[in-house]
Amino acid sequence: MRSIALCGVTTLVFLAAPNSAKAQGGDRMNPIIAAQEKGLPIFGISHPAIVRRAFRGGPPGAPGATPPAATAPAAPPPEINLADAATETVAFRRADYLFTQGTSETFLRYLEEIRKAGGSMRTHPFTAKIGIWHADPVKVNQAIVSQLNAGHVSVSMEAVESAQEVRDVIKAMRFASKGGTRPDTGLAAAAAYWGLSVAQYKEKADVWPLNKNGELFISVIIESKEGLAKVREIAAEPGVAQIFAGYGTLGGVFRGDPAGREAAAATILAACKEFKIPCGFPTNTPAEMEQRMNEGWTVHIMQRRDSLAFGAIETGRAKFGRK
Repeated sequence: MRSIALCGVTTLVFLAAPNSAKAQGGDRMNPIIAAQEKGLPIFGISHPAIVRRAFRGGPPGAPGATPPAATAPAAPPPEINLADAATETVAFRRADYLFTQGTSETFLRYLEEIRKAGGSMRTHPFTAKIGIWHADPVKVNQAIVSQLNAGHVSVSMEAVESAQEVRDVIKAMRFASKGGTRPDTGLAAAAAYWGLSVAQYKEKADVWPLNKNGELFISVIIESKEGLAKVREIAAEPGVAQIFAGYGTLGGVFRGDPAGREAAAATILAACKEFKIPCGFPTNTPAEMEQRMNEGWTVHIMQRRDSLAFGAIETGRAKFGRK
């Protein structure tokens, strides 16, 4: 089933215990899909840093800001210990999935360390944005293949403005041997993180809910006036598993118009409810979690990893009666 309880949380964190749900006719691997099939809210959070943060522009003294020219440059931060980052990742089981921006060699080594620490796709699934399809389909197609081949369980489409874009991305996600365009090669890393052979992975790595036994899914982000105008068309597309409000970007679209920004979010939420699709929101503090859950958002993504984000997850779990 596609629906999720609209009284709870639904973003990048899901509230189901790993391995607790069964797919129709088989073992359900993806814990995010398992949660949605049970109508549970979902919680996601960013994973620990796995690369050093370079200096960048910003006010003097701000984290990562370029130091004043008159002073000696600060020593660069130490290299990240991937084993330590993986241990922290595996130890934190209050969120349902993690989001990232990486599919680099460093990220792949990080996933290997997660496996060594006892984690896997079943316990710590990853997702990431893929870019704007209509802006550069070739580049986005490359991102889809790269991310799925790294072991991700979903793709997050940015600035979606039509149902056709969703259909195009579904084709890019599906293997060429099954009518799509994704190459049937280069799957060893993904299969390893999923704990499967390559042949088993190829059977599981199809798009849910179109394939009820598939373990991949699509979330779409609505963050433009064009997307808002087509949100019902997009929500009605059978391959859409989640819809997110791109609330940060909508702040620029409705610059100086906070009421317009909130009305846009309400329009997205209404479409989710009409078509019974989990609706996501960036929720970073306990107060925001309380507010957005009361409004009916059911998927929540914590965009940072700090005490407020951890507190937001605990607020959502408590509100939904999860220990």
